[in-house]
Amino acid sequence: MNFNWKKILAVIGFTVATIGLAYLLYFLFFKPAPEVIIPETPEETVSGQLPSAGKGVQKPTEETTPSETFLPVSGPILRPPAPLPAQVSEIAQGGSTWAATLTQKPAKAVTLSEDGQNLQYYDKSEGKFYRITPDGKTTILSDKIFKDVDKVNWAPNANKAVLEFPDGSNVVFDFATQKQITLPKHWEKFDFSPDSTQISGISMGVSPDNRWLFTANADGTNAQTIEPVGENGDKVKVSWSPNNQIIATSRTGEAQGFDRQMILMVGKNGENYKGLMVEGWGFDYKWSPTGKNILYNVYNSASDYKPLLWISGAQGDNIGEGRKSLGINTWAEKCDYSDENTIYCAVPQNLERGAGMAPSLSNYTPDIFYKIDLKTGLKSVIATPYPNKTAESLTVSPDGQYLFFTDKGSGQLNRIRLR
Repeated sequence: MNFNWKKILAVIGFTVATIGLAYLLYFLFFKPAPEVIIPETPEETVSGQLPSAGKGVQKPTEETTPSETFLPVSGPILRPPAPLPAQVSEIAQGGSTWAATLTQKPAKAVTLSEDGQNLQYYDKSEGKFYRITPDGKTTILSDKIFKDVDKVNWAPNANKAVLEFPDGSNVVFDFATQKQITLPKHWEKFDFSPDSTQISGISMGVSPDNRWLFTANADGTNAQTIEPVGENGDKVKVSWSPNNQIIATSRTGEAQGFDRQMILMVGKNGENYKGLMVEGWGFDYKWSPTGKNILYNVYNSASDYKPLLWISGAQGDNIGEGRKSLGINTWAEKCDYSDENTIYCAVPQNLERGAGMAPSLSNYTPDIFYKIDLKTGLKSVIATPYPNKTAESLTVSPDGQYLFFTDKGSGQLNRIRLR
């Protein structure tokens, strides 16, 4: 029996093409689009009362099974090009040092994972959260999609976060349980307690008389007013100290003359601790790991209005004790503690006069990395990234092997080997 193979193959090809075309039409026009989580916003309450959180309205989202994935070859650049210029090393030795790129796309809100070995971040283009290893291996933290998150406020244990959206909506998402809670829309400036069980923030009512610094459980319940804020919300920074004593600072102290101001410390139970005298303006800070000390930056006429780093005692009666300049022109937010007495900082190679008043002047200025001993004041250059980088969101690995940072230009997560 003779078969007409040409006709048979033609029929098979036509059938396959028809099936493929049908699937394509379904994918383009009929497949349900992924839905994002839309928070429900409770109404504002009367003066002196704070609302509890409501249940999150959790719509079905496109499922992405949490799994270990590898980023495309075109993304991470873990190995330096061969050969490296003679002056560039792969391990930080004080000179030009290779900076490996870990993510293909911008990594927002980078934080250290609970295991202390990996990092977590938000990919705004995908609306997803990832965990990433020092070698660039990623794991999806949730199959939920969170589009256009404006700000991520991580809990210290990295298992929860308050997500703030551009329309003012706020959601607490628990990555361990995959559950969410919607917070009132007029709550803002969030931070978590050291044990990750509570949040603090500012309740910004329409009337200045209904604006309060508050604390609440991490799910938004049991909200308690701490101090009235009035019209000074822009002068208050909510930041819960690691020793669980202070929940905010306020730049509303009495005038102290030219180039000096008093920073007020607000306790979690409304205590008004001893104020911190600072030599300048533009005050911003980071707590030390124990909360005993505070690293901060200010600018003044003596610094040519460039930011200058200072260290000071910050606990109880020791607030303001041992206050001294570190002689480094950068911002506290460009630093990270490796332990109570050691910090790593990204320091702009050049700063224009007035950069303290206009930080954007340094947006594209390449940085040098410094290691600073806070006890002795000894500072040393550990690395100049190759290629040049403007660093932010510094994170030192607990084992001291890596220094992670995001590049302000590309937004990508980078890594330098310290040893």
